[in-house]
Amino acid sequence: MRRFAVLFIPVMLAWLMAVVPAAWAQQPPATPAPPQGAPSPRTISPGRGLAGVAIGSSIRLVIARFGNPSEVRETTLDAVYAFNRWGIVVYAKKDVVTAVSTTNSLLKIDDVLGVGYRVESAMAAYGRGFKEGPVEGFPGLVYNDRGIAFGMDGTTIAIVLVFRPGTSAEVSGLQPAQAVRPSAPTTGYPQVTGLAPFGPETSYMSLPGYLRWVSYQLSGSWIGYQEAARVVKQQLDGR
Repeated sequence: MRRFAVLFIPVMLAWLMAVVPAAWAQQPPATPAPPQGAPSPRTISPGRGLAGVAIGSSIRLVIARFGNPSEVRETTLDAVYAFNRWGIVVYAKKDVVTAVSTTNSLLKIDDVLGVGYRVESAMAAYGRGFKEGPVEGFPGLVYNDRGIAFGMDGTTIAIVLVFRPGTSAEVSGLQPAQAVRPSAPTTGYPQVTGLAPFGPETSYMSLPGYLRWVSYQLSGSWIGYQEAARVVKQQLDGR
């Protein structure tokens, strides 16, 4: 019996060394955890973003993800990109996302609050420290310190808009219509005023080259370099 045990143990050790590593190799790799702080595709994160669109990110990343916007509207405060297919509107200044809104009821705050819920649910979650004001044309509740606003259709939430806390005055969608003017007609192209040429914010291009590239992302067609240079000169001259 002792001789059997002496022979059996080495055999078992050899079997374990051959089989167990192979079994481990067949196991699927662990899925990495999503980065903390970034909004997930169905999450609304007050002050940070929604639907994976993060405040502070580049509008180019948004266009690369959702495709060309249905409409681009420039105002004296920001540029407004409407992605109607997804029920998402993105606000940007100098190509940086400053706010984002949604009418998509699939998006939720902590899976318990979003479009279609009653306004009382918003007040129960965020209290009464709001300012009444317009939210994309709807009467709304603006929580400036929390970075979130709710547009109301009667007693139902119709729009949720998130922005960097304390910056509601800088978002055109949170201002009365008469207070937000469209930018000059000569700026039918993206604004490059305030951008430094040949730097990271222009992808190391000249201003006309960058304007041509962004215009192509929005419209799908290239404008001539001379036209781009003319538009850049008009924008820089304030005309």
